[in-house]
Amino acid sequence: MTALIASLIALTGLAAPARAATSWPGGTWEPAPPTYGMTVVRDVPVTMDDGVVLPADIGYPADLVTGQRATGTFPVIVQQNPYAFGGDPDSFFVGRGYIFVSVDVRGTLDSQAPDNGPLVNPLFGPRIAKDGVEVVDWAAHHLDGSNGAIGLYGCSQLGINQLFTAAAVGPHSPVKTIIPACASNSYDIYFSGGVPSATVPLFGQDLGLSGDRHRAENLAYGQQTVAEINASGPRAYNGTFWRERTTDAAMAARIVGNGIPALLWSGWQATENPGALRFWTALQNAANGRPAGGPLLPGQSTTGRYQIVIGNGGHGSGLDKSIELEWYDTWLKGQKTGIDATKTPAHLYEQGSNRWINAASFPAVGRYTPYYLNANSGLTPKGPGATGADTVKWSAPDQAGSTLTYTTSPFAFGQTLAGPVAASIYASSSTSDINLIATLQDVSPLGGVTTIASGSLIGSLSTLDENASWKDKNGQLILPAHPYTTDTKIEPGKTNRYDIRINPTVWSVSPLHSLRLVVSTQASRNDCGGFLGMPQPCAYTAAQQAGLAGGSYQIVRNSTGRSVVNLPLLPWRQLPAARSGVTPTSGFASEPLGW
Repeated sequence: MTALIASLIALTGLAAPARAATSWPGGTWEPAPPTYGMTVVRDVPVTMDDGVVLPADIGYPADLVTGQRATGTFPVIVQQNPYAFGGDPDSFFVGRGYIFVSVDVRGTLDSQAPDNGPLVNPLFGPRIAKDGVEVVDWAAHHLDGSNGAIGLYGCSQLGINQLFTAAAVGPHSPVKTIIPACASNSYDIYFSGGVPSATVPLFGQDLGLSGDRHRAENLAYGQQTVAEINASGPRAYNGTFWRERTTDAAMAARIVGNGIPALLWSGWQATENPGALRFWTALQNAANGRPAGGPLLPGQSTTGRYQIVIGNGGHGSGLDKSIELEWYDTWLKGQKTGIDATKTPAHLYEQGSNRWINAASFPAVGRYTPYYLNANSGLTPKGPGATGADTVKWSAPDQAGSTLTYTTSPFAFGQTLAGPVAASIYASSSTSDINLIATLQDVSPLGGVTTIASGSLIGSLSTLDENASWKDKNGQLILPAHPYTTDTKIEPGKTNRYDIRINPTVWSVSPLHSLRLVVSTQASRNDCGGFLGMPQPCAYTAAQQAGLAGGSYQIVRNSTGRSVVNLPLLPWRQLPAARSGVTPTSGFASEPLGW
């Protein structure tokens, strides 16, 4: 009947009736009920050019009544999975007309070397990208039932693998889109300001994440990495090992050059959040012919081909399969969903107000507001008054003398923070190294304190990379970047400037609330108990511990040492709320829907 109506419309020259508006992003699409079941073919060998075999499980659309595989060809969703869990083909996508392929990553699960010998997972080394390219070629040209259009899928390592593959496939490849969720990889993911985080020691432990077959060789590989870092060997610095595994602005530019749209997804408390946001700005900059590594400031043009969702959660939280399906329907099936037409391609949860907002840039403010450390624990927009210094010691934060606080006056009408934060602290140390943690907090009129974001820096790796650092329109530092390649000896008693990146946020500071900067020197036990939250300085190398032990620091605030925190301030609730809601596939979480 639908085909007959369409034919009559074409013959009579009448315009097709407008589709009813929907509540989903773009306003013209909604998830269809499944029209297929799923049949799975397991352990299909995919052989790499070096003879390594990567087994694949393939979910095919099947007749809902008979269970037999459906005829015809379909677009293919591919995930490269290293985990002993979550690797099955996803019936949600298969039921809606996709082939779903889950391929084991080399060195994990049932992947096999040519001689059936040891095989290590190189954790995003160059070979992983090459494997991804070969898997894509197989899925497009040799997989039975494939129509040649490939989308990449997955969260965490599966998301990072997408980025490496999409950057390596070249222009005009079968990859038509990616959804790299929970995805960013770099030295900064595993180190906090140059100090190993709680994640690093876990490399040397048997966590059993990737199955039993290659457990021994992967454990040995991880233990070697931990020992080298602890001994201040090459992997303790941002050298070749980490740079080969970094999802950076150059990679974003290659993905744009390859013509591959991307939907990034993360959470404010997720370890990958700062890197994911920087990667999104790099995609937008590259798409518009600007240097990929800089900030995306208000007024710069953007495209709906590259979008990001940052929710109120941690690593792997808040993903919505229906929105992901809409993205795939747009780019793999050519449906006119409207999702790509948005002028505000950043969909960000505003913490403190529990609202979703849409933004066209990040940071959302072009000129930052400096607040200076001042006498009497003050944090003021005016420079330091009386010359002075405050003393803090290298010690756990629950020990006396281990923290300093600097607090603004209450904001009568409230404020909004919308961007990364930079603290430039002038300080000296009694020892040959220094470690500073800067934490931004929201303080209510009743004294309640909520942590907004934090960052840290060790003095021996504090050299600033001017070219990679972000600055606002006035030239103020807003996102410091450090090469972390070479130790620089700290002269005891000498005052130096330490530029600390405080992680990005969108935060509503309610009327009569204040902001507080806490300067401390060691992370708490709670902060060092997990490994998928924001990295904290937790697992110092032997050399770092020797240089820090017994240290006492002077935090300087005078005309030549103007210790400051640069804040991305906007008027309270200036960013308009976006339409949002719970969906059948959101797991009861609120999702941004008005794109």
